[in-house]
Amino acid sequence: VTGVQTCALPISRIRGYSLEFNYGSTGWGDPDERQQANRLLNRDLNFRKAVTTGLDRVLLGDSMVKGPFMAIYPGGLYPDTTYYNQDSTIYYPFSVEQAKAYLEAAGLKDSDGDGLVNYPDGANVEIALLASNAAGTDTTLSDGIIAMMEKIGLRVIADYTDGNGVEARRDAGDFDWAIRRVERAFNTVLQDTASLAPLGPTTSPFHKAGPDGTIEVMDFEQKLVDIMNEFRSATAERRKELMVDYQKIFTENVYSAGLVNYPGALIINKRFRNVPAGTPILSFQWAEDSALREQMYVPAEEQKDYELFPKTLA
Repeated sequence: VTGVQTCALPISRIRGYSLEFNYGSTGWGDPDERQQANRLLNRDLNFRKAVTTGLDRVLLGDSMVKGPFMAIYPGGLYPDTTYYNQDSTIYYPFSVEQAKAYLEAAGLKDSDGDGLVNYPDGANVEIALLASNAAGTDTTLSDGIIAMMEKIGLRVIADYTDGNGVEARRDAGDFDWAIRRVERAFNTVLQDTASLAPLGPTTSPFHKAGPDGTIEVMDFEQKLVDIMNEFRSATAERRKELMVDYQKIFTENVYSAGLVNYPGALIINKRFRNVPAGTPILSFQWAEDSALREQMYVPAEEQKDYELFPKTLA
């Protein structure tokens, strides 16, 4: 594919953020005319290529924290999962000019000369970006995405709400695009496996069925569905082969646009002993559940009067 290269991200214990597209075309979220038009744009590969190519992920990472902590995230599986394959990870490099060319290939042009592409009726294409206003990371990413999209000719408007509201609206399909911290399924694969493709009417976080229960999967989505259906009963070796194909299909088709990722960690007071070194934060649900707390202890000489319920087993 012209202008595409593979990308390797050798960081352990990774967390990251993605830009998710609403693919519902059968009424999920009860879209109005503008929202429905945006759903159809989201389903256009050239449009998604324009978006991902227009994202300067290095700048996004620097805007969040300076230093060698943030890395480019092409999307799909995290690099530290057992199933990750570098050669099957497709990354579309940042290029404003290429992004504009992809928009034109998607049939979008600036018909009124204001620097922004228009719908066929002459109105500017207008995308609402759902994000949490309770997290600084989300607002920083949102501001960066909006500015970058304007440079390629897309008008994107921040649609902020609180953390719980974001989850509720995303689950209900009430969004065009959404910023999301990528779920653990993309790290472990063996947890929440069904969320990796629209295996059913409600399994996918960004493509659910409409009110009548129907869901129109795109051709590449059907390939992901087939892969995950086989994955659930496949041997360990076959599962690795399947996820190589999954990663290539996912990233090549920009199923969601990866943004940035970073190493996560569980911070424990230095008084604790017998904590396994390098405990992965995503082994069992989340960090504090990845280490067996019953095996930890504090040496007698370092114990203080910190008990909430002295002489009581909690």
